[in-house]
Amino acid sequence: MKKKKNDSKMATENNPMLSAFKKKLKAVKKPEKKPKSIPKDRSKMIAVGIWSMIGTLVFFAFLAVLLSVSNRSALNDLARQQEQNSKQKEEVSIVAGERFLSEFIEQYINVKNDRVAAEKRQNSLMKYLIKDDETDQETWFDTSGAHGDRILNDYVLYNVKKGDGDSLFQYKVNYANVVKVKKKEHKVAKQALLNIPVKHKGDKFAVSGTPYLSEMYDLKGDIASSSEEREEYDGDQSAAIKEFLNTFFRKYAEESKDDMSYVMKTPETLNGHLVFGDVENFSIYKNDDGFEISSVVIFKEKETSIPVKERFTLFVTKNSGQYYVKQLKHQ
Repeated sequence: MKKKKNDSKMATENNPMLSAFKKKLKAVKKPEKKPKSIPKDRSKMIAVGIWSMIGTLVFFAFLAVLLSVSNRSALNDLARQQEQNSKQKEEVSIVAGERFLSEFIEQYINVKNDRVAAEKRQNSLMKYLIKDDETDQETWFDTSGAHGDRILNDYVLYNVKKGDGDSLFQYKVNYANVVKVKKKEHKVAKQALLNIPVKHKGDKFAVSGTPYLSEMYDLKGDIASSSEEREEYDGDQSAAIKEFLNTFFRKYAEESKDDMSYVMKTPETLNGHLVFGDVENFSIYKNDDGFEISSVVIFKEKETSIPVKERFTLFVTKNSGQYYVKQLKHQ
């Protein structure tokens, strides 16, 4: 066997081509086997991505809700502001409307039994009317057939009944009808309610219908108070509160605002215009942080001692043993 190996070795050595082929074969290196890579676990990354998306959606949803609430609040504030402006406008409109009608009332009530004066009155009153081509407005102020004069003594605004763009201004008027009997004047005093329909647009006005007279009506009503029944406080501080009221209103009548700042959150005073008299009909109610006190206070004129009564409501707290007025209401 050994002989065969030696023979093979000798044959290889004797064959140079074979020897070179074997050397090259040995020189060729087998590629190293790389271990198979294990795929990475991406489940955590996917979960983080999903939760991030959910969190983003929740955030934007929450942000949308906040913006919606903010916009709604802004719209509500705007609506309240517009409503307040509208109310203020209505109050100004009444004043402006009264100014607009002042000369109209004088020209309407005053009638002279004279053709030239009657035509002048009619032409003047026509300028106050609403533009209406379908209505024969020239007949509204025709006084033909009159046998005397009508003279305005005085007038005052009595009520305004407001509608949607239309208002009825009502004036209490005192006037006199004057007629001549056998060249002697006779005056008959009259009092009535003059009703004037008015159309308005902003601060612009026009008389929209024929004025008319009606009977006066009473504005006084039998209206019950809507205040609820509450139990009055009758505790151990009642006497001290009564004493405080007397002291407070004496200072309120006589002292300055600077002095009142020690006992009031919003100082006010009569500053000596009246003198203090007495406190009567006072009621004390306990609330969360102190007392609500309702009372009638009698002040007097310095020179004549004429009494002036006023009802007050005080909201009082007690700090460091001293009473302090958080709010004062005039009623």
